[in-house]
Amino acid sequence: MGKTFFAKIRSRFLAGLTVVIPGAITIFIIVWLLKEINLIFNPFSIFLERYINIYIPDAGLILLFILILLSGYLITNWAGKSIINLYENAMLKIPVVNLLYKSTKQWVDIFSPGKSSFKKFVMVKYNDDKFVYGFLTSNTGIKTAGKNDYAVVYIPTNHLYIGMNIIAKKEDVIDTGLKVEQGIQIVLSAGIAFPERL
Repeated sequence: MGKTFFAKIRSRFLAGLTVVIPGAITIFIIVWLLKEINLIFNPFSIFLERYINIYIPDAGLILLFILILLSGYLITNWAGKSIINLYENAMLKIPVVNLLYKSTKQWVDIFSPGKSSFKKFVMVKYNDDKFVYGFLTSNTGIKTAGKNDYAVVYIPTNHLYIGMNIIAKKEDVIDTGLKVEQGIQIVLSAGIAFPERL
């Protein structure tokens, strides 16, 4: 009876971990990120408190919200696009910074509505009975074959941000019918979120 009791406790404890750990990690990352954002804008908070005698808690978050809103306004009108283009060109001309900026921008574009580099979540067939899953990024042609008879698929090999591109025949690429967001969830969960049936 003792073994059964402890086995039940153990199974319930492990089941509880599957709920608590993801939530705790998510909260920890969000809290850490918010603190770091506030630290970046800390000089502004000090300026307001010292010279204008106004203390605004979490001024960094308010400023970040305004900055994001302003950037969104700029990018959606013609005059603003030219300013954003100047800013992006300047970032891309700075050594080392350009690599970081370009990689980050491509990463963010994945989640941007209507701008995602990932068009579909697909499976690619190989060795007759095996499949790998990935994201369709574009179509291409090879001189010796027909035009656009091949698909370029990004296969994540280590989480979402490390992977490889493969060029596969279109007939070997199977559309899963899942949204890109669902595909990202599947990759981030190491396949655990894969549906029982496609």
